[in-house]
Amino acid sequence: MLSRLAESSFWLGRYLERAEGMSRLLIEFHQLLIQDNRTHVRRGSALISHGLGLEGEPKTARELVGLAYGEPLNPGTLLGSIHSARSNARLIRDILPSDFYQAMNHVSAATDEFSLAAPGRSLRVILDRLAVVNGIFEWLAPEDESAHFLTLGRSLERMDLMSRLLSLKLENEWRDQGPATTLRSVGALNTYLRERVPLTSNGVRKFLVESDTFPRSIAECAKRADVELREVATMTQLRVDDILRPIGMLESQIKYLNDDSDELERIISQTTSAVAQTTDGIGLRFFRPVGSIVWSN
Repeated sequence: MLSRLAESSFWLGRYLERAEGMSRLLIEFHQLLIQDNRTHVRRGSALISHGLGLEGEPKTARELVGLAYGEPLNPGTLLGSIHSARSNARLIRDILPSDFYQAMNHVSAATDEFSLAAPGRSLRVILDRLAVVNGIFEWLAPEDESAHFLTLGRSLERMDLMSRLLSLKLENEWRDQGPATTLRSVGALNTYLRERVPLTSNGVRKFLVESDTFPRSIAECAKRADVELREVATMTQLRVDDILRPIGMLESQIKYLNDDSDELERIISQTTSAVAQTTDGIGLRFFRPVGSIVWSN
């Protein structure tokens, strides 16, 4: 497989997952802020924007949504991630199902009707259309290297988003609503409640790190990334043990995690760096080189 196709497939998966994750987070954060009748909405908005890596100091819920919605040229925002996903899909259009690219156009069209005055409805439309995109890929895409790279990118992005969410520690700012909001922002509330355990901040954090029943937990995403990268290695006959080392070490720490809250916090903080190291390793091993080509005699 050409390196440019592998790279576009990988980043397509990451940007699709980023768009979905940002949409879910914004729905819940906006609702949390507008329901907060106390005086720290500005402080909460700043906390959330900083945790998501956004540049700016929003003072209201509407300003937070506007900042996170962003612009097409900033891939760290919702609009930028959708624009980047569509651009990468365009680059590999020949190897994607035609229905997939059409569904991507529908997602892009939904951004033209985005309303800052009523963001909840607009964000749910985007989520619904992203669900169609993901469903079409699962249904029609062949199980080839491109699919493995896309799923690999998606798994790594889920780990990064989960780490950023848990680093916010919403329960410190919203003692009563924080744990439930954290779960809802990743679609985990119903799964957690089926565990029949108390809804506590520490219980929620541990669940989202080590659960083997929730597919977006850090542990499950790390396992999926491991599997997908090994599948790519089998197809390409390239070694990946060194690339998998940060993810493997993270998996081991989660496997033997006890009730030590400090250890849990270390794992959460290490997740972002593990994802970054793995991404760099994948780029160096599989993607197109960057720099000048020197011709020799």
